[in-house]
Amino acid sequence: MKKLSFSRRHLFQLAAIVVMIALAVIMYIIGRQHTVLLDNKTIEHEGKSYPAFSIVEVEVNKEGKIELAARDRDKADVMGQRHKITVTYTDKFFEEHEVVKKFKVPIGYDMVLISIPALVADLGQSIWLQQFIPPTAAVAPVVEELPVEDDLGIDMGEF
Repeated sequence: MKKLSFSRRHLFQLAAIVVMIALAVIMYIIGRQHTVLLDNKTIEHEGKSYPAFSIVEVEVNKEGKIELAARDRDKADVMGQRHKITVTYTDKFFEEHEVVKKFKVPIGYDMVLISIPALVADLGQSIWLQQFIPPTAAVAPVVEELPVEDDLGIDMGEF
C-alpha cells in the first residue's frame, strides 16, 4: 500500500486553485452589470400620496445627468454592486434641493426600479428600491387554417 504524501508543490497548486476561485468570485461581484430604472411617477404608500416631480435631474455614479419629467422612466446601466444616486429638484418655492443616497444592488437582481418620489421622501430603501422583472409578452396561439375546398374537392387556395 502506498503512502499519500503532501509535498510543497501540492501546497502551491492548492493555493493557486483557491486564489483563482476567490478571484473569480470577486470579479463576478465587481464586474456584474445591472440596469437601474429611474421612475418619476406618483407613488402611494400607507395612505399617503407622494407626487411625481415636474422636472427632476438624476445622476447615477457620475455617469451623466438624466432629466425626467412627471410620469417618465429612464434607465442607467451600471457595473458593480454599490452605487450612488444624486437627485436634484426644485420645490414649489423655487428652491433647489439635492438628495444623495448610496445603495447596494442585491446579487441576484439584474434590474432594479428606483422610485424618485419615494427616494426623496426617504421612505426607506425597501420602498424606493425594488427588483424589476420585465413582463413577458403574451403570444397568441398558432391556429392552422383549414384548406378551402369547393364541392368537387378542389383546393381553392391554389387559385
